[in-house]
Amino acid sequence: MKKKLTFVIIIILSCLRVNAQSESETLVSLAKVNYEGITEFTQWSSYEGSIATIEVVDDGIAINNPKMQEQSWQPQLIVVPDGSFDLKEGHDYIVRLTIRVPSDGKYMVNIGSWSTNFTCHAPATAKDDFQIIDVEYPEYESSVTGGHVLFGCGWVPGTTIIKEVEVLEKRGASGIRSVKASKVAGDMIYNLSGQKVSPSYKGIVIIDGKKSLR
Repeated sequence: MKKKLTFVIIIILSCLRVNAQSESETLVSLAKVNYEGITEFTQWSSYEGSIATIEVVDDGIAINNPKMQEQSWQPQLIVVPDGSFDLKEGHDYIVRLTIRVPSDGKYMVNIGSWSTNFTCHAPATAKDDFQIIDVEYPEYESSVTGGHVLFGCGWVPGTTIIKEVEVLEKRGASGIRSVKASKVAGDMIYNLSGQKVSPSYKGIVIIDGKKSLR
């Protein structure tokens, strides 16, 4: 009886340890651009009808947008230049913005290439100081070599200041991307190394993103 109880306790502790590891994630930096203290900036596009202006200030890039635009990409800035990072299909990414927000609204952020852009709208609340806004791109839809980040602020009136932009890849605790179970097959089973195993496999497995002891 004592041996059986000891075995059960060991299994429970092992599951707890594995669960704690799986819940932790690693963010790997793919590209980072800091605009504080720069002297010039030319990576932006002016569209017909846009009344916004761009200037360099001590804290970074100041985007002066006096009123609400019809489209959030007026003006549009290339805040992380072409060729700065690569993207892999199905992986999870984050664009981390360090910005000063003048008024409540939402920014448009594109990640990818000129032929393959994935767009997200990032809600933002006005603050007097800089804040960090994470824009998440789960399960990116295609592979891209030499990507960029485009930033648009037409729906945020006032002067937005961009201090820093970083592109991060979200990975699991083991250094590889977290396993996402297939919703089609319904019986896809993985071991803790992310390898597909048969239904007869014995040990701790991952089914539908959840750990189970078999």
